[in-house]
Amino acid sequence: MKTYNNLYPLIYTPTNLFSAYVQCRRGKGDKPYVIEFEAHLHEHLDSLAEELRSQEWTPKGYTCFYVNDPKRRLINAPAFEDRIVHRALYDVIYGLFRRGFVEGSFACQRGKGTHAGVARLQQFIHNYRDPPYYLQVDIRSYFASIDHEILMNIIRRKIADRDVLSLIQKILGSYCDRPGVGIPLGNLTSQLFANIYLNDLDYYAKHTLKCRHYLRYMDDIVILNKSKAQLWDWKSAIEGYLTGLHLHLHPRKQIVAPARHGIDWLGYVTYPDHVRVRNRNIHRVYDRLQQIEAGTYPRDPRGSIMSWMGYSIHADSYGLNQSIQQKHPFLVMGTEKFYGGY
Repeated sequence: MKTYNNLYPLIYTPTNLFSAYVQCRRGKGDKPYVIEFEAHLHEHLDSLAEELRSQEWTPKGYTCFYVNDPKRRLINAPAFEDRIVHRALYDVIYGLFRRGFVEGSFACQRGKGTHAGVARLQQFIHNYRDPPYYLQVDIRSYFASIDHEILMNIIRRKIADRDVLSLIQKILGSYCDRPGVGIPLGNLTSQLFANIYLNDLDYYAKHTLKCRHYLRYMDDIVILNKSKAQLWDWKSAIEGYLTGLHLHLHPRKQIVAPARHGIDWLGYVTYPDHVRVRNRNIHRVYDRLQQIEAGTYPRDPRGSIMSWMGYSIHADSYGLNQSIQQKHPFLVMGTEKFYGGY
């Protein structure tokens, strides 16, 4: 395997740091911390470059808050300056690892994502004359369970630059949950590290177990096969493999079932001949539209409506949106934009 050196100076070049800053401020230009940073933009970027060059940069800590999406999750958001460093590092090393990801890995990669993953899942189902069975599993407390030393050993196979490795260890060490274990939700680098951590599992499933129809989005895995027994055997093998990574399957999220009943994955329920939106998301949009009409919705209603349309347009939901619009005419601003009206 080829290893890469002499990467560290690429991280703090003026061009890379400025590009990282532009990407980090996207959609946040009105935030006070961005306005404050931009008031002395060049001085701040020059200071970051010098701190990185001299290896004196240290993370400033995290702002912690909870989100419901729908499960309650703790988000650890780094300081704006730290986000720029994370992005600058990410932009240098992402491509080195992306080339080694299997085709069935869809999380947090350019040109991939949830919609591409659902499309590939439906394509896999169509490869069977009769609808197959599917295995679906995910990993218990995945981000909180990633072992730093195992992760660093995996990264060292690709990166030999000691300064880059030191920077990565600083970022990993800045998260104080359990010493040496866990990466925070909220870091851009965490998304890449989480993909890297399970990449060996992808190869094991594809090349050792011979799972032909294998898909993974972060720690949510789906495998198709015509045999239920084969899927259970693969589940046991994957479970055993994960122990070497100090990971465990979630005990209540292990399913083997017929694909004809629908596969609830990446926000959609995929059937052999159509894709539906999740029922809980339908209930959510009804609740939001009722709040909008009552004048009690706390945010910009246009954003909520466009978010729903941007989500539902990727499923077979034309009739559903027509039905919702008849009950809640506010939805017309979304249907006119995405469907051109009825």
